[in-house]
Amino acid sequence: MLTGQSLAERQEFDLRVLHGMRCETFDFEGYRTIADLQARRRASHGPDAGAGVTRYRWTFRIPTHVSRDKLVPVTEIGVSTDVADYPRMPPQTWIISNHVPWSPHFRKGAPVCIGDELWKPTGGHITLGELAINIAHLLNWDEKGRGPGYVGWNGAAIDYHQSHYGGRPINPGLRYPVLPEWLSGDQPGPAGFEVRDRTRRAEPGFQVL
Repeated sequence: MLTGQSLAERQEFDLRVLHGMRCETFDFEGYRTIADLQARRRASHGPDAGAGVTRYRWTFRIPTHVSRDKLVPVTEIGVSTDVADYPRMPPQTWIISNHVPWSPHFRKGAPVCIGDELWKPTGGHITLGELAINIAHLLNWDEKGRGPGYVGWNGAAIDYHQSHYGGRPINPGLRYPVLPEWLSGDQPGPAGFEVRDRTRRAEPGFQVL
């Protein structure tokens, strides 16, 4: 469990990773309190906002179904890393947009169903940016199949996607957000973030060991 300075460094690290992922399909605003997020005040946009940013409004510009016959161009997701034993435990997520993606992974009033295989097996050795990439894939229906019989929260959406798209992504060729290059060691990272091995994810302490 991270506490004190280590937790503050992780918060700064999360913010820097997300800042390096901004692109045509992904953007974000960071906040220190849920009240600020809800009111959209005192947002932290830059990479140097410092520790304490634990709530996020993630904006995905990815056309996705909200019903059988309607797609919407943008979906907003709330994310909070202010959870017990973060980053070993996954962040809290919720839908901010008025619409709910028509998908087995999204339901009104529920967290995004990211599955147990993404976050928990890493023991916290995962970046917040990888969650953003995963949600982008879910919105585009571009993920590894979960096997026959899986219905999640919306079996009808699964049946429609299979018959209409043949199991393919809604938007073939979509440019997904990617992790910043400095995480791989190809470019210098921010001060205090040492990349020693480019083959593994960032761990608490923010060295890729």
